[in-house]
Amino acid sequence: MVNREQRILQVLHSGGFSELTFLQKSIIPLALDGQNIIAETGVNAGKIVSYIISSIIYLDDSDPGLKVLVIVPSVEDVKKVSEQYALFCREGAEKVSVVSFLEENNTKGELAVLEKKPDILISTPDKIIDHIRLGNFDTDSILTCIVDCGDDQYNGFSNDIEFIHSAFSVLTRFWVFTKDREMIPIFHHLLIDPEIIYSNRGIKSSTSESQEEKMEFSADQESKYAELIKKMVKNIREEEDANEMNQFKKLVKRNVPFTMRGYFSAYLFKNLVTNTKTGHAPSQNRADKEYKTLFFNIGRTRGLNPQALLRFIAASAEIDNSEIGQIKMHDNYSFVDVAEPSVQKVLDTLNSKVYRGRTLAVNFAKKSAEAPKA
Repeated sequence: MVNREQRILQVLHSGGFSELTFLQKSIIPLALDGQNIIAETGVNAGKIVSYIISSIIYLDDSDPGLKVLVIVPSVEDVKKVSEQYALFCREGAEKVSVVSFLEENNTKGELAVLEKKPDILISTPDKIIDHIRLGNFDTDSILTCIVDCGDDQYNGFSNDIEFIHSAFSVLTRFWVFTKDREMIPIFHHLLIDPEIIYSNRGIKSSTSESQEEKMEFSADQESKYAELIKKMVKNIREEEDANEMNQFKKLVKRNVPFTMRGYFSAYLFKNLVTNTKTGHAPSQNRADKEYKTLFFNIGRTRGLNPQALLRFIAASAEIDNSEIGQIKMHDNYSFVDVAEPSVQKVLDTLNSKVYRGRTLAVNFAKKSAEAPKA
C-alpha cells in the first residue's frame, strides 16, 4: 500500500509531470489534511495541477457521486481546467469522473450530466447558483469546493461565491486560489480558520492573525485527553466484543463518507469529553453566574459553528471563554448566553461590527420563542 507521498507522486506522474512546483508543495499537504485554504498564487507555476492532484487523492475510497466542485469565472477557464483534468484521467490512469458545464441555457442537459453522478464538476458560478436555486444539488454531499479566480474575474464574482458558500455545510472544504492579494480578506471572512499561503513568502498564516483565537488544548488537557484515548483503545482491543464492534463499524462505513470519518470520530470524542451539544464545554462555575441571552443575526449560512462564534465573541470583547454559556445556532441567527458582568461589553463591542461579510445586529433576545427579524 502506497503512503501519501508516494500517492502524490503517482498522480503527478499520471498527468505527465515529473516534479512538484513550489506552490504544489505548499498546497497539496494542507488540502489533503482537510484544511480550508486561501492561496495567493502570484506568478508561481502549478496552480491548477495543485488542486487537481489534491482533489483526485481526496476522492480515494470515497463513494460514487458528486463530491468536488471547481468554480471558475469564465467558459474559457472551464475548458482550460477540463483539459488539465483530462491529462490525469487519460487511458484510465486515474479513475475519477470529471464533467463540465459549458453550453448556455442547457439546464436539461446539465441535469442529465448530474444524474450520472460524476465525481467532479467544473463550472462557472452562474450555473451552480441556478442549480442550487432549483434544488438540483445535494450540497451536503459536496466535500470540497475549489474556487479558481483565474486571471480576469468579473465584477460580482466574489458575491456569487459568497452565495454559493452559504448553501453548503460548514464541513465542506473551500480551496480558494487568487493572483490578487487584495482578494484574500474578501474570501477570508467566509471560511473557518483558513490557511493562507502568500506567494512571496511561502509561509502559511492561519486565522490566528485575525481577531479570532484558535482553539488549542492546554498541556494538562492534552495529557488528560491522550490518556483517555489510550484507555479507550485498550478497551477496544481487550474488552469489546469483536462481532458487535464490526456491526457498528459497518454502520459508520455505510453512512459516513470516507474523508469525513476522522471528523466523525473527533465529533464523538468531543461530545464525550464536553458532554454538551453547544460545541464547547460549559463553564465549571456556570451555576455561580447569572446569564442574559443575546440575539445575533448570524448563523450557519455564514459558514459558522458555535465554537467559532464563541472564539470570535471572546476575542472581540476581550472576555474569557467562560463568560459565554450556551449557544443555540440556527441557519440565519444565533442565541448566545453571556454572563451578566460581560453583557454590556459584548453589546457595545459587537453590535454593528462587520463579521464574515455581515453587519452584526446584537441585542437582547425576546422572551418569546420567536427569533427577532434579522
